[in-house]
Amino acid sequence: MRLLCGSQNVQKMWDMSLEIILNGDYIMEYDYMPQLREADENGYIGIRGYLNFFQDAATRHMHDFGKGNDTIPEQYGICWMYTKYRMHLVEETGFEHPVTINTWIEKMKTTAVTHQAIEITCNGKQAATGRLESCLVDMKAGHLTKPSCIDFPENAAVDRQLQLEPFTRLPKNADGTDEVYRYVIRYTDTDKNRHMTNLRYVNLLMDAFDGAFYEDRILSDIELHYITQCFEGEEISVRKKSCDDGYIVMCVHSDGIVAAAAFMKFTQRKR
Repeated sequence: MRLLCGSQNVQKMWDMSLEIILNGDYIMEYDYMPQLREADENGYIGIRGYLNFFQDAATRHMHDFGKGNDTIPEQYGICWMYTKYRMHLVEETGFEHPVTINTWIEKMKTTAVTHQAIEITCNGKQAATGRLESCLVDMKAGHLTKPSCIDFPENAAVDRQLQLEPFTRLPKNADGTDEVYRYVIRYTDTDKNRHMTNLRYVNLLMDAFDGAFYEDRILSDIELHYITQCFEGEEISVRKKSCDDGYIVMCVHSDGIVAAAAFMKFTQRKR
């Protein structure tokens, strides 16, 4: 893995010096060889695979600060909660070449939420860009808390502009949507927080469209908002409706409350 600290390019292994990271202007960069398990049905890496790359990178990024979910729940009684994803696909990639992943924390006016950015390139060409919004939650009190409560470094954000549209507002009710199918959450859908893991929603939302739909379309943009949690044994309804330039797709609890809402945009697949 390479650490990009300002104008320096420091070669390091995963167990890098914390002093370098906390010096500020830290961008994590590393190469990754895509695997078959991350491909879509057509054999190429698309948004679903790239989102997996993003979560791995974002998790590792916070770990390198010493403030990841592998340690802060036990140390502070606080955890990171992912609230929004946005990703734009430029092009799919195969398995012939590694992708290069850059991740950094964006500078923001507020400290209530944190934005991590990602840029994925392959052979020097941009493949995807994304943004993740997360916040810190006091696990006992159940309310939001500030980064200072986990002694998060104040100079962690990087002055680097991500070329991606900001988050938008998505509906928080299922009015006008039609049910596509129902799904019962199982043990393997859950994570350390005992709720359905973030990226499992992506699979469920993509499955609102069948194989025939994907034959000539590709998911080029997704914005996903996590609203309420889902737990093992719960049955949820996957619902969708069309909008001006895409679809609103949702996971909805049995009482009608929305668990997750996404805007999904598709483009014509190149032959």
